[in-house]
Amino acid sequence: MQIPLALRCPGPGRLVYAIPVWYRVVMGFILAIFLAGFVVGGAHPGFLTWAVLAIVLLAGLYEETWIFDADQDRVIHRAGLVIAARSSAIDLAAIERFLIVPHVEGTIPGSEEERRDNATALRGSRSDDASEKRSRHKKPFLSLVLACADGTDYLVDRVPARNAAHHRELWARMAALCGKPLVDFQP
Repeated sequence: MQIPLALRCPGPGRLVYAIPVWYRVVMGFILAIFLAGFVVGGAHPGFLTWAVLAIVLLAGLYEETWIFDADQDRVIHRAGLVIAARSSAIDLAAIERFLIVPHVEGTIPGSEEERRDNATALRGSRSDDASEKRSRHKKPFLSLVLACADGTDYLVDRVPARNAAHHRELWARMAALCGKPLVDFQP
């Protein structure tokens, strides 16, 4: 399952790219339904039921947050469980650029087909040739990568390429706030 991250602006000079609130509400609702079923039904849950409950609880407590703060000249990344999330800070001066990196699952790395499919993924379209049968095993994705001057790369998000226009707009806002260019990856 892929959790879509949402961009919000809590104040001037600050953007937060994180798991949306609706996701936590849905996970809480699912957990409440399970627990209500136990109370009303009077059943004793088995091992599999406890495992599903634990997974739903952990999914609801998972955090993935990127805070782009121009006022403090840094980007903060928090990931993990809400109660024990790890944080890392990146100075804006260390960031060289924001990269949009295409990847099409189902292609052979280094092939001409991969280069063609990656180029069309950057445009947010499919590379299916009308003369060939549509390939259902290919899945195009775009990744946003923070490329630092010291060679360190940070993967911010990975989304289906069909949403390219929407995500380019969000990512351009992040790059503009940080004063860095947003560029397409060129191998």
